[in-house]
Order: sequence, then C-alpha cells, then structure tokens
Amino acid sequence: MELAKELKLPLIIHSRDAANDSYRLMKDCHAEELGAIIHCFGYGVEQARQYLNMGFYLGIGGVVTFTNGRKLKEVVEFAPLEQLVLETDCPYLAPVPHRGKRNSSLYLTYVAKEIANIKNIPYEKVLEVTSNNAKNFYNIGK
Repeated sequence: MELAKELKLPLIIHSRDAANDSYRLMKDCHAEELGAIIHCFGYGVEQARQYLNMGFYLGIGGVVTFTNGRKLKEVVEFAPLEQLVLETDCPYLAPVPHRGKRNSSLYLTYVAKEIANIKNIPYEKVLEVTSNNAKNFYNIGK
C-alpha cells in the first residue's frame, strides 16, 4: 500500500479469510485516498458496507452464479451498481454453467446476467455501468 501511495496507483486487494485485518490495514493506511477494488469479494454485507463506505469497488465473479453463493448474492443486492466491477478470477471460479472448468473472460456474460437478475435491472445497464466503473478505476479513456 505504501508503494501504491508513492506511485499514485490504486489498489487491488485479494483478502481471503482476513476481512477484519484487511479492513484495518486499509483504514490505517488511508487507502481511500488511492481507491481500491476488493478482488473476488467473498465476505458478507457488513464487510461490504465498510469497503463501500470507503469508496471502494467490489469485484464480483462466478461465485455469484452458484447455488451456494447466497452471501454474495446478498452483497450484490445491497451494493450500488456504481461500485461493482466484473471479474473472472481466471482460471478459477467459472460461473454456472461452466462451474468446475477453466474460467474465461468470455463467461462474464453469466456474471452480468446474474447481477441484472438480482438487481432486477436490464442486462445492458449492468454492462454499461460496470464497464464505466472499470474505466474510471483504471483511468482508461481519459
């Protein structure tokens, strides 16, 4: 995080089984000044709320399509679309109907369709907003 500050780059954080530690470290380092994507977000609504309040994006991947992905579905329902980005976590976590196979960016359509279903909004809206979110985060096209 210190290097990202020095280089003026945003953060991509992969936090697994370390929700409180990750949040505390990011808070202590004032990561909100840099911006971040919480990659492959896998925590619940309360942790999502903390990260969203810091202005971060949540990376949503294939798990949202799993039958046992209830917790992530709740997060997607709760989170503003303007703070979500689509992810593959390739080669892992391919969405249904490709679960258990090698993941691919070609499968992001399944993730986007599931988000549209959860939020009861048009699929095209999910594509538009999440694409804009990624462009803004990575400073593409400015």
